[in-house]
Amino acid sequence: MTTAQSLFEIPATRRPLGRVPRLGVFDDNRQKPIHRWYPFVEGYSAELVGRALEDLPATGVLLDPFGGSGTTALTAALAGRDSLFCEINPYLAWVADVKVNRSRRANSSGGAEDLRALADTLKTWCPDAGGPHPLIDADTRRGFFPDGVAGTVVASLRLAEEVCGPDAVEIAKLAIATALIPASNMIRRTDLRKRRPGDPPPQPFTPRVIENLLAMADDLSVVGADLNGRTTRVAEDARQLPSLDAPVDLVVTSPPYLNGTNYCRNTKLELLALGLVAGESELANLRLGSIAAGINNISRRRSSPDVIPSVEAIATALDEVAYDPRIPSMVRMYFSDMLRVFASVRSSSRPGTRWLLDIGDSRFSGVHVPTHELLCDVASMAGWTHVSTETIRTRRSYDGSHLTQVLLEFRAI
Repeated sequence: MTTAQSLFEIPATRRPLGRVPRLGVFDDNRQKPIHRWYPFVEGYSAELVGRALEDLPATGVLLDPFGGSGTTALTAALAGRDSLFCEINPYLAWVADVKVNRSRRANSSGGAEDLRALADTLKTWCPDAGGPHPLIDADTRRGFFPDGVAGTVVASLRLAEEVCGPDAVEIAKLAIATALIPASNMIRRTDLRKRRPGDPPPQPFTPRVIENLLAMADDLSVVGADLNGRTTRVAEDARQLPSLDAPVDLVVTSPPYLNGTNYCRNTKLELLALGLVAGESELANLRLGSIAAGINNISRRRSSPDVIPSVEAIATALDEVAYDPRIPSMVRMYFSDMLRVFASVRSSSRPGTRWLLDIGDSRFSGVHVPTHELLCDVASMAGWTHVSTETIRTRRSYDGSHLTQVLLEFRAI
């Protein structure tokens, strides 16, 4: 078995971040212990974070303003470093906490044995009917699962609380949560949607949970002792950072892509199953509180965006041709939101703080939106200077035109 040291070793000689194949995608993390617990398709490689940590002093403060499922936090923890993060989606924030803080504590309290015991129990377990629960209520109305599966999900969560200790139970719940979509009538194809003819059928739920539990137990045994760092969620919204105990020295993040994944809809089954929302109606407020990266984030309830000349030139062109009037509004609001993120993080950073930002450009109705160039303009308005742009991946838009994913580097002025 590959050791944790070989998986997470930081090279002695620093190489340019952008010249490493697949640095900007999550695929390499799928084989790494603990990282693989939640296959976050929008995530980036742990190696990007590991290399960024090379120049961070021992007492340096690391921040991820868009923490997602914790790639930055987990990589830092396995290198013995603490970190801070922001994340508005309560499910993703919980995943990050489980992978770092709960796993660290579970490793020292027999967590792997608890997970294996739960897996053994599930092999011969007969679930009860479940009872009232937000997931069951939503499934009754919407048919998210094959018959009986929603009740089994709820019953398995209750069983986990009976079998596992206080930290291992959170890992067990993650094993259950990551089995939801594979066992449902839904499928993730960027966004969550109903399965169609030709899509793979739902998988059996309980065998998938057992597989997850055993893999998680193995990962704890392999790298649990290396989790010597902690992560702290300092805010839901990176536009409103609180006063920090010490200024930030390094920022590593990937903000939402324009018109990319709908993180609220994509995680609604997990949010419901874990009781993080009481019902689907709460998702609307979650979308409105998020960065305006999608047309579903656009609402009259939002405040007016800041006028940014370079952004306005693109948005004005979209006013003429966009198939949906929310698209130019989304572009204006997205960069206005990002301006506030840059300003908020700058107010909590010392001069010279390094910021690495993974982002891709977009195209709508034939209009190219050079997201990376516009973010450079926005960053300069908030007290950051652009140091470099490195292409880490090429993509294609829906119309077949070339798009790029880049790594931007900024320094705080």
